[in-house]
Amino acid sequence: MKKGIMAFVQTRFLTIGEFFLIMMAMVVTGCGGGGSVVTPPAVVTPPAVVTDEQSPVVSGVSGTIGTLAGTGVEGTDQADGNADNLLDSPIAALSASFDAPVNVIVGPASDEGRLYIMDWNGHKIRRMGSDGTSNFVGFLTGTGIEGDACKDYMGNVATNTDGSCPAAFAEINHMTSVTFDGIGRMVIAAWHNAKIKRLDFTTNSMTDLCGTGNRKFGGDGSVCSVTATSFDLPSSVVYDKNGNLFISDQANQVIRRIGAADGVIKTVAGTCPGTTGFGCLTGQGYDGDGGAATLAHLRNSVDQSANPQGMITMDDSGNLYIADSGNNVIRMVVPGADGIIGDGSASDEIITTIAGIGIAGFSGDNGLATLATLNQPRDVEVTADGTVYIADTNNHCIRKIDPVTKNISTVAGRCGTSGFDGVNVPAILALLNTPYGIDLDSNGNLYIADTLNNRIRVVYK
Repeated sequence: MKKGIMAFVQTRFLTIGEFFLIMMAMVVTGCGGGGSVVTPPAVVTPPAVVTDEQSPVVSGVSGTIGTLAGTGVEGTDQADGNADNLLDSPIAALSASFDAPVNVIVGPASDEGRLYIMDWNGHKIRRMGSDGTSNFVGFLTGTGIEGDACKDYMGNVATNTDGSCPAAFAEINHMTSVTFDGIGRMVIAAWHNAKIKRLDFTTNSMTDLCGTGNRKFGGDGSVCSVTATSFDLPSSVVYDKNGNLFISDQANQVIRRIGAADGVIKTVAGTCPGTTGFGCLTGQGYDGDGGAATLAHLRNSVDQSANPQGMITMDDSGNLYIADSGNNVIRMVVPGADGIIGDGSASDEIITTIAGIGIAGFSGDNGLATLATLNQPRDVEVTADGTVYIADTNNHCIRKIDPVTKNISTVAGRCGTSGFDGVNVPAILALLNTPYGIDLDSNGNLYIADTLNNRIRVVYK
């Protein structure tokens, strides 16, 4: 995927005048004949000036914190703020508005390392890049409507002839995470849609990859599909190096895998004996350490007032890391002798706790992570050298585990205190407010979705 390929395809949208002429012709030809109304095919016009096609400008003193995007005011920018039925141009990053951004993801190197922001209550995925000098936040997908339809900004059905939806016209309901497949397509955890969606940048179209949209547990053992597979609040997606897609099925209390070779979905961690409504309450628990991951229990919130929990990541050795939010711990699943979780015997794929004791709180800095307390950790990331970063969400800070000593320490925020302050100061002196998501770029810069501060922040490497 080369530079510029993620810009919106340059096709011409109908002018308002042309649109009304077509509508008038449809009315005339339909009179007396019972003719059906045909919605003209929708296309997407690119912003008049593309300003976000390069990687973000990220420059600061090592160990200090800065704000990359967001005004701090709760709200979201409209994708068509001027009501011309065209996607708006990118916005200067520090002038952009977010409504509870729950995650920030670094794009692949082929995408210039741009940042993807889950504007959660804004129901949009935003993209942050630059013109080489200044940072801008553009609109990628999600109209801002809390739904699952495909409509343009005037409310007209906009489905493409192949059944896909132009990215700009695809509604999304509280997405929480994205990842990228081997050819650069974006895979989306559409949380409240109870689906996994896929955005193809070459065609600029969105499709449902997997999930019926019914919030329940179902479909294990068959090819993941939109007719037979069910999720309940899928919160996180990540690929391993072999192309297997792992999904944190939050309210079902399990981690599932779609096999690269056969497309079959299966549970690889946690257990859901059955559901009688929203969420697998019988799957909640905290046990199983030292045994097969599929026999262990996880704990995430499940009801209509639930918030995103249980995000996951993989390391280069094929180990799976789980933010076991409700249990206040970070857990790890190691593969068997084959090195691939989900391929070998489930009895060889062992789960352990690597941080936290199962009780909410803040303690343990500079000691063993397994003796520390965490408070509702929502996200986890791991670097190439094995350093594990934790969004210790309800402690309002980011912590890390040293790969050699296994000790835990704070890298951003004053744990236990929420707020907003600290620009270009040591990150451990700053205040965060309920940070849900984190990621790191190839240079080691740490990005933070400072959720209730409605900002994207960075700790400079």
